[in-house]
Amino acid sequence: MKDEKELKPASMRVRDAADALLTILLEQVGYFPSACGAQSLSSLLDEVSLLRHCNSWTGGRVARQAAVERFRYFVSENAIVLALLEEPLGNDQDPQPTVTVLIRGPFGRHAWTMQLRHLPRHRSSIRSINSNPPGPPLPLAEAAPRTDYKPRFFPDNVDRIPHCKVDESIPSLEAVMSDNDAVRDEHQILAQLLERQITLESKHDNGNVKAAEDKTDECVPPQICHEFQTARLFLSHFGFLNMEPKDNDESRNSGLIALDPTIPGFCTELETLDNISPRTCDTVHIFYVKAGQKSASEILSNVLHDENVSPNFLEFLSSLGWPVSISAHAGWTGHVSTSWRVTAQVNVPQPAHSNHGGALYNGDTHVLYWADVSSEIAFVVPTQSYLMASSDSLEENSYNSDISTSGQVWFERSISESTDTRSSGTSQNTTQNSRTMSLDLEKQPSSLPGAGPTNSSSADPIKPRRTMKQAVPSQTNTKIMVVWLESLEDHIQFPIGDLLPSTYTGLEQSKMLQATDVHVIFLQALANGLMRVRLQGPVSRINLATPLIDGMVVSRRVLGTLVRQTALNMGRRKRLDNDSYHPPHVRRRLKIQEMVQKYKRNLTDPELLTLLFSSTQTYQVK
Repeated sequence: MKDEKELKPASMRVRDAADALLTILLEQVGYFPSACGAQSLSSLLDEVSLLRHCNSWTGGRVARQAAVERFRYFVSENAIVLALLEEPLGNDQDPQPTVTVLIRGPFGRHAWTMQLRHLPRHRSSIRSINSNPPGPPLPLAEAAPRTDYKPRFFPDNVDRIPHCKVDESIPSLEAVMSDNDAVRDEHQILAQLLERQITLESKHDNGNVKAAEDKTDECVPPQICHEFQTARLFLSHFGFLNMEPKDNDESRNSGLIALDPTIPGFCTELETLDNISPRTCDTVHIFYVKAGQKSASEILSNVLHDENVSPNFLEFLSSLGWPVSISAHAGWTGHVSTSWRVTAQVNVPQPAHSNHGGALYNGDTHVLYWADVSSEIAFVVPTQSYLMASSDSLEENSYNSDISTSGQVWFERSISESTDTRSSGTSQNTTQNSRTMSLDLEKQPSSLPGAGPTNSSSADPIKPRRTMKQAVPSQTNTKIMVVWLESLEDHIQFPIGDLLPSTYTGLEQSKMLQATDVHVIFLQALANGLMRVRLQGPVSRINLATPLIDGMVVSRRVLGTLVRQTALNMGRRKRLDNDSYHPPHVRRRLKIQEMVQKYKRNLTDPELLTLLFSSTQTYQVK
């Protein structure tokens, strides 16, 4: 039966793809783009920005470490980080118990603000409760008249029954007391207690108002509570805390782990997690080549002025995406140093000059950007200044293949490792037959001119895929270029190697960039107004990225859309061919699991509850 199946899929890629599809269906369909815009699937709020909106903020600068320590951190299901702030935001004047939650999961960061209310908003304010307290619910029918009666232990006619000798068979209390001194002393104590209780009850009855004798006591609401432990209330109401005992020794709250934000390095790890985008990112570098040009410096200087480029080229740039300012952009910008930052929305600065030939989008201040629910892409038009900045970055910065600095993959990835290792020994003999027809194109020689040397192993039997994953790369070394040619013959001598330094994004797995791992889309404007497409790349796999294919002639009206979709498919195809590549949501989950191992508090269930009851900051309503 389905509920008895063991959750260990044979292919981890299928499980990761299913998780991504399910999240898109439940969270993004009908909601994308969100209020933050298409540039980010996550909330643009973090700990620092939330504390700036609190009532306790004095107006000074908020240090990130101090802001992080004001939150309480928990991890649920080993994949979701909950940051709880037990303080109301300053824009809410309603003094209700409030908790603000930052939820960091595999698919982004989200901010929730919740208030505990027992009544609707129009009746739940403190002023309305004091002036008009809520009474008991009105009865649906008239209540029956009340009958007054005095409780008795025996029927009313018991006093009219005549006594007989049998009634005197039981001795009286006085006779028993005279025979036993110990019983007499206990009876005197009991008599004093009864007399004292009768006196108290008589005083209470005499102090009541006579007019209230015919009325039942009205139910009044309890006094308003002014101190709350909202973190504990949130965890309890959402089912993270289970107070019911269990028969076995299994921990009731094993899915909730407390983190210690005071440990050095926690703030840096949290910022690193925020810098891992939940979407794939690609970068396309666009060049304009005039007839006969072979030098990289000449090609980069063409876009400085609009008189050096064709008007159709500028029209093509505007159809690729929308221009964004890097200083106010929260998505991918073409370089890792300026991407995925939580920035305030400011006015986009105007271009420094309007007669540029595309140089405005060189990545210094602006880029062309496009994004959907699963991927984002930046279009950069490099210039000579961008080439110099990229060269400095290549000399000074070394790329770490994993953002989290962890060289091993553990937890649920260990299942796939063991599965692939067991199956690798038996799949060597049947690898050739298991390949599909589309992958057999690797055995054919490349028919593209200028595609570079043919892979020497393409004629040999296809080797089985590697099973050992030594790193978690966030991006492949594949470069995508779009070259606008005035003469189609210039694509043969296009200086790819000299222009590679201008395509540095900070996500490369190594400093040594090879010209054989570059996909180039050449575009040439024909005299009839159509555009000729020429594709160049490693082997013949370049033709697997549609909709553009080599030798196609398309209209200028749809050129931008087709080039953008082809570039996205090139990046997806290259990532699918890389066995060691992990999707963004998997890398975020692995990063959270790494943080759990470093910063978790080893607490039992009683210790966890004690921490919530005793150390939780209480919020007092003024």
